[in-house]
Amino acid sequence: MSDPKPARLQVWFESQGVQGTRRLVRESEDAILVSKFEPGFAPRLFEALDRIPELFDHQTVQARYGQAGSGVNRVEAWRNAINGILVELGPQRGLDADQVAEIRAGTDSVAALLDSVLWSGPLVGSNWVPSSAELEAREDAIGRMNDESSIFTRYYGDFEGKRVENHCPGARVARRLFAQAWEICTR
Repeated sequence: MSDPKPARLQVWFESQGVQGTRRLVRESEDAILVSKFEPGFAPRLFEALDRIPELFDHQTVQARYGQAGSGVNRVEAWRNAINGILVELGPQRGLDADQVAEIRAGTDSVAALLDSVLWSGPLVGSNWVPSSAELEAREDAIGRMNDESSIFTRYYGDFEGKRVENHCPGARVARRLFAQAWEICTR
């Protein structure tokens, strides 16, 4: 007979207002790791990202970013540059619409994080430098991207005496993209 814990855990999620099914990935003495993705999602995501190395090529992204007109929000210009590369090259490199959407969800999340850090909304073509508060917000965001208490980890609460968490499978990619976006958007 199988352990009924996954069923009990799902009932608990529902009682917490969490929508959708979560899969129990592993359990330790003090924590339960869950995922909303099917087994094998993370390796497939990384394989898809490997097909488009241009997303991580600073010069390629900078060139696309440079196509944005003056007056466009800098973070939006970066997001458009990344998504333009993804939409153009993804299908050419064999990515299906779902894979493109999964990557795009991650790049949109990075853009949202950067937009919250660059709260002044700097525009392409403007004479602007990050304020001390924006520099401090960047340091705070980077500090929260560590492995112990990552901004990319969601804590749902405690179930049967154990922390229930979900880790973003693309966290290391998001860190790279955040660093790239910061450099491009703050020049």
